[in-house]
Amino acid sequence: MADPERPASPAAGAVAKARAASRAAACLGLAASATVTAGWLLDIPDLRTILPGEAPMVALTAMALVLLSGALLLSTWPGRRSLAVRAGRGLAAGASALALGGGIQYLAPHGFRLDDRVQRLFSGPLGPGDGMSLATTCCILGAAAGLLLQDARSRRLRQVAAAAALSAFVGAAVGALGYAYGLGGFHQGGPYSRMALVTAVTLGVLSAGVLLSRPHGPWTAIVLGGGEVARALLPVVVVAPLLLGSLQIHAARSGLLEAETGTALIVIVLAICLAALSVRLARDVERRIVSERRLREILQGMNEDLERRVAERTRDLAETQDALVQSQKMEAIGQLTGGVAHDFNNLLTVIRSSMDFLRRPDLPEERRRRYMDAVSDTVDRAARLTAQLLAFARRQTLKPEVFDVGARLAGMASMLDTLTGARIRIVTQKPDGACLVRADASQFDTALVNLTVNARDAMDGEGTLTFALACGRAKPAIRGHAGSADPFVTVSVTDSGSGIDPDHVGRIFEPFFTTKAVGKGTGLGLSQVIGFAKQSGGDIDVASVVGRGTTFTLYLPQAERPVAEAEEDVVRDDEGADPAGLCVLVVEDNVEVGRFCTQVLRDLGHGSLLVPSAEAALAEIEAVPFRFDAVFSDVVMPGMGGLELARRLRTLHPELPVILTSGYSHVSAPDDAEGFDLVRKPYSAHQLDAALRSAARRRPQPHRAEAAPP
Repeated sequence: MADPERPASPAAGAVAKARAASRAAACLGLAASATVTAGWLLDIPDLRTILPGEAPMVALTAMALVLLSGALLLSTWPGRRSLAVRAGRGLAAGASALALGGGIQYLAPHGFRLDDRVQRLFSGPLGPGDGMSLATTCCILGAAAGLLLQDARSRRLRQVAAAAALSAFVGAAVGALGYAYGLGGFHQGGPYSRMALVTAVTLGVLSAGVLLSRPHGPWTAIVLGGGEVARALLPVVVVAPLLLGSLQIHAARSGLLEAETGTALIVIVLAICLAALSVRLARDVERRIVSERRLREILQGMNEDLERRVAERTRDLAETQDALVQSQKMEAIGQLTGGVAHDFNNLLTVIRSSMDFLRRPDLPEERRRRYMDAVSDTVDRAARLTAQLLAFARRQTLKPEVFDVGARLAGMASMLDTLTGARIRIVTQKPDGACLVRADASQFDTALVNLTVNARDAMDGEGTLTFALACGRAKPAIRGHAGSADPFVTVSVTDSGSGIDPDHVGRIFEPFFTTKAVGKGTGLGLSQVIGFAKQSGGDIDVASVVGRGTTFTLYLPQAERPVAEAEEDVVRDDEGADPAGLCVLVVEDNVEVGRFCTQVLRDLGHGSLLVPSAEAALAEIEAVPFRFDAVFSDVVMPGMGGLELARRLRTLHPELPVILTSGYSHVSAPDDAEGFDLVRKPYSAHQLDAALRSAARRRPQPHRAEAAPP
């Protein structure tokens, strides 16, 4: 932003013209002073005055002006060098010395006179009224000071230089105007008593040249950069009064006009000039105002058009980004569903083929057991697959507990050795103290195994695998997610394998994404790791260099050591007789699943009643409150969900056990499902029976309910 107190800088053309004018002034001053000096040397009177009939310039003044003209010429010479600058300053200093020598007579009137001594070298002694005038001395010193200080580093010194040069110009102009106005008494006494006309004109030209030599200096920049205002004001305010005053004085002396008439004419002419100038300035101001208003309207229109274009572009970019995100989502969903369909089709193929053989009546018992085991194993594999998907979706049911990661890592050492093979060396780095976390220990083990398997495959079965454990570390920003200053336990798994391509780093945690060969991996290992980390309140970071290896860093929130709980008088599960013949209220909106569950309960020796909704379950319980020994409810159902049903039964019938079941639900992901027992789908008959008997043993029973008939 421009400094409001700084004058407008002149244009490049004005600067070039000003410096050219300064060089011309230096040449004119040098020519005039050299001519006078030659006149004294050659004893030619006409050269001493240049202007016929006027007083001559004394020799000392001519010599000083020669030096001053040379200094000005060197200071404005194009492409100045340091030698020229130093020479110019030396000449200016010499001119100052001569001027000071000529001015000593005014400090000591009857003492040493340098102008007289120099004049004797050329012609003879000076008369009593001759010599260098005081005004001449001051003007030479002012112009020389302007040349010496105009390039000073200090802004204040540059201002002093401009003021000195301007003072010299004004002093010389006053002396010249005295001759122009014919004021004889003006040159008969005072500081201008000995200043010749040629001296005044030469000093005025040289002082103006000093001012113009630095167009960017104070006052000079105002005149050159003022534009039309400066060009209009200067003739009216400065030139016109001086010219008219001179004409009026000469007309009055010649008897052409009376003094009063001349003065009136001067006032009238100046008033007309000022009026014309005011009209012109007003017109220029009005034009400028109109131009600024039009420019403001144009700029406002351009700004509005730019804002409209920016808004349209932003909207287009947002729509494009939304379309891209939607496309990426659909691509990810397609990849996920394709992978799930592929794996489940493989599992269903085993189950269907086994069931076809099991339907044969002549199938040997051994083969029957083999096919039944295959079906059971396939169901377990399907359950593990869904567990991995739930882990990636952060919807798996965790059983958090506080454990020492170091101890857990040490306990898995032998298994990890077996998993990696003999050609991979495992290095473990652990602190001396315990590193406690609160997480699902089995899921932690699974995550560690998945990272180990990935490292083993990346090293092609040979290399060094390093496990580094640390406590109290802050979690940095990972993949655009904000960091945290809370203490975290970090487990770093570093391999010396092939590394990960930078183009694949951003996709390695996607489900079913794998860079391994077909049949070498499912692409769900790292998905389980990041899902477990996120659901446990942490994260996982990866750093990889192709050809050097990869480091996975697992962040888990650090936990405090739990306070030992007071021992309670509880009934052990293996004490007392197991309750038999329980009456169970089954709440399931899926008819097939509900019928299968009731059939399993009947085969286990329990009675059951199936209702399709939580509202129907409440109605059955309120009808006969003591009828049921336990409630087995699905979590996700239309209307009231299973968790809300459990909350109400806890309030209305706190003695009635409630067991929840779910295969995919966000309510099963928290730590303890609000204290209710949870059986995860798919469940076996043994798991269901164990959960019911455990809940029934904890229930205080004042009576035994009758089992419902099958």
